[in-house]
Amino acid sequence: MEWIWKDSNIKGNGRDIIYADEKFWFVHNSPCGIAYSNDLVNWSNVELDSTKISSTNNLAYGNSKFIVTGYSNDGSNTYIAVSDDGLTWDYKLINTGKDFSMTSNSCRFINNRFVFLTGWYNYNTVTGIRNYTVIQIYETIDGNNITKHEFRYDGPDNIASMDIAYGNGLYVIVGESGTILTSNNLTNWTRVSSGVNNKLVGVTYGRNIFVVTGANGTILTSEDGRSWIKQKSNTTSYLIRSRYGNGTFVAVGYNGTILTSINGIDWVEESDPFNTGTIYGLVFANNYYVLTCNRLSTTGNTPILYSQISRELTYSSDESLYVFDKNLNFLGVVDQFISLRWRRKYYEAGEFELIVAPYQNNINLLSKKDNIIIRQDYNEAALIDTIEFNDDGNNVQLKVSGNFLSYLTERRIIRKILNFKGSIIEGEKQLLREMTPLTDDFEIEPTSIDSDYVEFQCSYKNVYEYLCKLSKLSNVGFRIVPNIENKVYRFENFIGLNRSSQQSLNERYVFSTTHNNLEKSTYTDTLVDKCNYVLVGGAGEGTSRTLVEVKNGDYEGFDLFETFLDAKNESNNNLSSTEYKNVLETRGKEKLSDETKSIEFTAISNDYRTKWDLGDIVDVEIVDWNIKETLRITEVEETIENGTKSVYPTFGQPLAEKIKLD
Repeated sequence: MEWIWKDSNIKGNGRDIIYADEKFWFVHNSPCGIAYSNDLVNWSNVELDSTKISSTNNLAYGNSKFIVTGYSNDGSNTYIAVSDDGLTWDYKLINTGKDFSMTSNSCRFINNRFVFLTGWYNYNTVTGIRNYTVIQIYETIDGNNITKHEFRYDGPDNIASMDIAYGNGLYVIVGESGTILTSNNLTNWTRVSSGVNNKLVGVTYGRNIFVVTGANGTILTSEDGRSWIKQKSNTTSYLIRSRYGNGTFVAVGYNGTILTSINGIDWVEESDPFNTGTIYGLVFANNYYVLTCNRLSTTGNTPILYSQISRELTYSSDESLYVFDKNLNFLGVVDQFISLRWRRKYYEAGEFELIVAPYQNNINLLSKKDNIIIRQDYNEAALIDTIEFNDDGNNVQLKVSGNFLSYLTERRIIRKILNFKGSIIEGEKQLLREMTPLTDDFEIEPTSIDSDYVEFQCSYKNVYEYLCKLSKLSNVGFRIVPNIENKVYRFENFIGLNRSSQQSLNERYVFSTTHNNLEKSTYTDTLVDKCNYVLVGGAGEGTSRTLVEVKNGDYEGFDLFETFLDAKNESNNNLSSTEYKNVLETRGKEKLSDETKSIEFTAISNDYRTKWDLGDIVDVEIVDWNIKETLRITEVEETIENGTKSVYPTFGQPLAEKIKLD
């Protein structure tokens, strides 16, 4: 890795560093403050109240809040600092239960909450030997309502807490005397053997393993947080922090030590040509590793080191992939990958393709067909149905692909003749009731969504194909969603919001060249396949054949587009003449179609899933081409590759599409 050195021109000893609100932020003490920059070159500073927190050691961000912890000169009280913007700060007194100030050595935003650590000990005033130690663990969502948990250790060892991490459902605390504590709820803690007595200072989680760093070059790894293996670091330096991102672990500490590893086991020491000194802060964000160091002896400023990661692997806490078996039992997490293509569809099952390095963990999780992949905060889940190993002579890759869960219905057929009359959505549910169940744990969600009346005949058809046709006819989406807690699969209908200028109920959204939220546009408008008159031929021969005319207006000349639809396969058994003609009319209505308009472009992803989403109706304007359309978002494809995320929406007509039921 190539490191670049910068003088931040910020006075003080650099400590913790994070990335938030599109800026890098680091805290420093002597003097006490927080500095921020959006380019790693030009830094601005905000002073903090050193009477409340004199040693600002720790900084975290989440839920649109900043929190700073450290040590206070106020000998009787312990404070944290909370901010909405990183500029204006409130100081909150922590109820530690003690009338002396405590030092916080770690504050992290993990598992959707802030967790920070303090502690104290009781000792024999004559012998100076510790009687017991209490580690205090505080959690809060926003810095206001703070819950305290405690772990008490009876014994003489110094087990003061230094850092905390969370991964795979487990919290891990590390500290003095080789201390490691684990918990799955922050309340009940277990001390486990680390196998070492050295002080453990930092802990991180990535690539499905915990990595601990400490004094005398100590590095420990564990897959479950309970059994630990000591790794060779090839250094005796005091290692303060370790972090994981984009396929690389980095550990830093005294004497400008920088170690890197792609698996947490094999470590390489990076050279420090800048004689940086002690490195305290470490963060991976925005494709950069950034380090903060102790103050420069020449200027008293905090130096910054940064390196851009070139590995073609992508990591983000928001992009972790959670893997389950078909019984919805959790198997593990894939938190780094070479590329991901995730294509959501409104009228059909979506699809995905994932490429990863063939690490053993990835192979264990992904090389079994019918394992399920779930993304954080997404309703849809994907099913692995294809597994490929590729070796081009230089690199080996594992590629898995498949479809979203509603594609499971492709494995089913309707085994009898089904004549249906009613709402389109109820027709979908009737198909599901008639098919062989997917599993004993399959539920059909009731819905209040309205849909048009339809009459159709379905015999020996594929369930999935017919569901897609009914979805297009109703203009209502469908999906199968896993309920992990109850371990059931739920079929549900959903409908997008109307965000066009033609309504006033929802916040409006327009894709426009003037709004700078689209690029690389292609527009197509064609009369190919247009049809506004259908003659449907049913049962019978010659003059005895049943014929039905279907049209959507009175057209003539160039404006008339006719077609014939052979519907002899629609049986008239057990149907009256009127019922049979209604079935044929339904077939004809699905054949009607207007001219096809399509717009393709790359969308700016910031607004995706916040201001617009799959199924929504929006306005699209391309000013230079004099184009303005109101369309429904029928597909959204996300690609994440080489650290870059792109979003490609696909549009269709906002009203129900005319499709063929056969």
